Formats: sequence, structure tokens, C-alpha cells
Amino acid sequence: MHNDQDATLRDMIHRAAKWFPDNEAAVDDICRYTYRELLDKIQRTAKLLHTQGVRKGDRVALLMFPSANHVVALFGAIELGAIPVALHLRESPATIAATLERLSPRTLIYDGTLAEVADHIRSAVPVITGYIRAQSERTPQEVLDNSPDVVLPRDLKDYELDFRPMPLKDTDTAVIALSSGTTGLPKGIMHTHRTLVESARGGAYVWATTPYSCIVNMSTTAFIGWYNCTLPFLNAASKVVFMSGWDPEVWLQKNQDESGTVAFLVPTMWRMLMRRDDIDQYDFSKVERAGFAGEPMDTSTMALVQQKITPSIINIYGTTETGSCAAGTVMFTPDFANESKMASVGKPFINADVRIITPGGTSKDELAKGEEGEVIIRGLSVASEVWDQPEVAERIFEGPWWHSGDMGVIDEDNYVYLRGRIDDMIISGGINILPSRVEDLILAHPAVSECAVVGVTDEQWGQKVVAYVVVTSDISEQELLDYAKTTDLASYQRPKEYRFMDELPKGNTGKVSRRGLRTQAES
Repeated sequence: MHNDQDATLRDMIHRAAKWFPDNEAAVDDICRYTYRELLDKIQRTAKLLHTQGVRKGDRVALLMFPSANHVVALFGAIELGAIPVALHLRESPATIAATLERLSPRTLIYDGTLAEVADHIRSAVPVITGYIRAQSERTPQEVLDNSPDVVLPRDLKDYELDFRPMPLKDTDTAVIALSSGTTGLPKGIMHTHRTLVESARGGAYVWATTPYSCIVNMSTTAFIGWYNCTLPFLNAASKVVFMSGWDPEVWLQKNQDESGTVAFLVPTMWRMLMRRDDIDQYDFSKVERAGFAGEPMDTSTMALVQQKITPSIINIYGTTETGSCAAGTVMFTPDFANESKMASVGKPFINADVRIITPGGTSKDELAKGEEGEVIIRGLSVASEVWDQPEVAERIFEGPWWHSGDMGVIDEDNYVYLRGRIDDMIISGGINILPSRVEDLILAHPAVSECAVVGVTDEQWGQKVVAYVVVTSDISEQELLDYAKTTDLASYQRPKEYRFMDELPKGNTGKVSRRGLRTQAES
């Protein structure tokens, strides 16, 4: 039976449109939707999907760039009670097709610029019967004019929601979020309305979102970071500005023009911004909070963000499975004041909990403070199911707890520290070496802009440490070898060789792909 107190993502948008109809909601280079306009387009999209045979519980796949119309498509599916799933755009057409086979969606909504990929899917995945072509700031007019499919938003005028969608419960699956898929096909993490509404509430606690807040959301649509930088803002009737891709100059201009109050980027992006000569020419006076997540932040970049953007800075640790903003950990600005805690990811979110256990153990195998083990997390936004892979869910979810596969430790003051992935650990001469600490010290060199450390097979030691670096000025391998001797790295932790690259390989979420580097190193 439907409980009228159940909070759903559908309610979230309806409430914002009722109370704040004229607030700007979703903005990009071609669209500026108020909450009233956004809800109208969402409801018309629901009718369009319904005419294509989509019903409650059916999947709707989204092959779209971040845009105002992606929000329309996503919530159009949710309005019907269908389950949207945003696809990773960087995957090969074959991987996308295989992912879709597993998801068996009824309809695909794709950006006009991705028409060729959509055509590949038409032949490869016959289970999809509905196609909708969408517009973003990247979509050339001619691909809209010559579309074989209905175009969103142009053709929405022909559709009007003339029926009442099925009721939703907070335990219904709201979206399927794809994990970043470091091995094989990405997993389909099933988030319910309850877990995502809790994440939106938790985001209000972290971002202090109000109807006057604004964020320029830089996350790709399939990344859980997209939800964490969107739902807390839509929930508060704030403005979310989308960019179809990362461009430092465009981000700086948009943040200034749209009066961004929250600036949230991955550390790699912050490093790019802080190295710009023109950074001081932009106005950051409206920014109340800056944040980062996804990978460790070097202290020198963080100091620059505090100096140039805002002193109020936040670090979040959360994942696709935790839904983040109500399960995971957070470092608030006062936590950074203690230099000995700089490397921490903070303490659990409000109403969340973290434990360190024996790797491969259960939640009962809790380790003492200071002992290194696997991080497990519970909280109100943690998922509990994996689409079409119940055996995977049984392996990673244990009651309310999620097993992260991350190594970590909790210090005597209850601060949590991450020590890398269990499978990223380098074992040299029988000693465990965590890449993150080595990388942090190499990144402190002024000439190094990016660094990733991996273990490469070595006859004498089992594995040796190899550093892949991107540099901003001429520097030799010998200079870096000498520099490492001046740091507090022990001799066994220091890279034995440096390999120079123009760019480090990145995964779907913008994080460096160590797996790719390991494969390259061994070949």
C-alpha cells in the first residue's frame, strides 16, 4: 500500500515547481528552464515515453551529455515510475550495447551527436523499441532537422500528460547508477527513491543548499557525482548549471556569470584551474563552499583553492553504491585546520557509520584504531541491490553495510584515512606500499602536474614502484630520482623509474586508471 508520507524524486520536483515556479532550475548554453517550465517538459516527456510503451518499472536508457534536457529526460522517466539509467559515454559502442543487453530498456534517449552509436545499438540491441533524439549545446541543428526520431525538447509540444502516473513507494527503484566499471561491464547499482531522497537531504547538510544556491555541475551524467551535485540543489529549488564537457575557461566564466555558490570539482580539475595565470581575473565572491572528491587532493592545490576561491572547503568520500551524501565521510573546513589531519577524508556523514574490518571479513571483524583494513560503510543512502546480478549484491552488501574494497584506517581521533584499493596495493620485498602517499610527495614537486604510481613485476622484489608523470617543465628522470631522496619516503617506497606521459589515462569518472597503467607497464 502507498504511504502518503513516502518521499520520492517525483515529489521533489513537483514541490519545487509548486513553491518556487519562477526559480531557475536547469541551465545550459541553449536552455534556461524555470521549475515551472522544467516540470511541464518532464510531464510531456512522461507522455512521450508512455506512447512508446514505457510503463512503471521499465528501464529508459540515457546516452546524453550533461544538459538541461538530460534532467528533463531523467525525470520524465521518473514521472512515469520508469527507471532511468545514464550510460557511460566513453565506453566503446560494443560495451554500451552489452550493458544495454543486461539492462533491457524499453527506450533509448540519445544526444543527436551520438546518432551513429544509437544506430549501432538499433541493430545490436533489438529489445529497445523506442528511440528519442535529444538536444544539448553540442547538437548541430542539421541532426535535429533530419531526425528519424522524435526530438526532445522540440516535439514535446505534441504531447500532454493526460493521465495520472502509477503511484510510487519510497522503496521502489528510482534509478540505476552504473559503477565506473574498472573490471568488465559496469555494475547496475539500484538506488531507491528513499536512498536518493536521503542523499539529497544529506547534500543540503554538506552544501547548505537553499532556493538561492547555484552550482556549475561538472560531473558526467553516469557518475554518482552528477546526482550529488544535482539532487540536493533541485530538492532545495536551487539552480544547476550544466556543461557538456570540462573546459577550465568555460567553467570559470559560467561560475562567475551564474553566481555559483558551490564549486565542486575533482582534484585534477582544481589543479588545472590553480595553474592558470588568469585565475585572479575571475570573481568568486559568491562562492560559499568549495569541495572535492574522487581522488586524493595534494596540499599545495588545496591551499590555493582556499586562498583564491573560498576558505570554506570540503572533502567527500562516497561512491556509486553509497549514494554519497548520506553515507560516506566528510571533512569540513575546521577539520583541515589541524595539519596532521590533512590527508584524512573526515568522519561519517550525519546518520552514517564506518568500520575498518579484516579484508575479506564481515562487519563483526572490526579492527582496532590504527589498524589497516577494509572500509565498510552504512547509511541512509546506501543501495542494496545490483541489477540482474544478485550474486554480486550478496558479495558487496552485508545487511546495511557496503564492503568498499578500499583499504583504510581510523586514527585515535576518529578520523578516517584511505590507503588505496585493496587491489592497487604494491607489495615490494614483502612490504605493502600504498600508491597515494608516494604520489602525494611526488606531486609536491613544482614541475609535476599529474602522477600515478603502480607496481610492476620485478624478479628480485616481486614488484617495483614505477611512477607515471605529466610535467609542466623540462625535468629529467634523474632529477626526479634525486628529488625523491629528499622526501620522507623510505628507499623501498621510492619509484625505481619514472615514465613521462602527455596525459594519464582516465576512467569514466575522470579518475586516473591505474589498471590501464599496470597493463601498459607489463606489456
